[in-house]
Amino acid sequence: MAATAAATVTATAAASSCSKGESVGIAAPADLTKKAKKGRSPPAEEMEAFFAAAEGDVARRFAAKYNYDVVTDAPMDGRYEWVRVRP
Repeated sequence: MAATAAATVTATAAASSCSKGESVGIAAPADLTKKAKKGRSPPAEEMEAFFAAAEGDVARRFAAKYNYDVVTDAPMDGRYEWVRVRP
């Protein structure tokens, strides 16, 4: 019973060590909106080019690893043998 009481006291002390105004590593919603308003978003064309390049890189790495082309949805010759499960 003494161990339970000690654990309760320790947990209570740990919970009360932070005040309501303190946050450990978490930004308040007001801080996030202030940061978002300061910067400008890149143009849509630049974002599209960035994500297209990243998506192409992921597709190439997947095809090299699993010999399956996700762009055309077709198996390729290589290490794995792909078998269609559903027609």
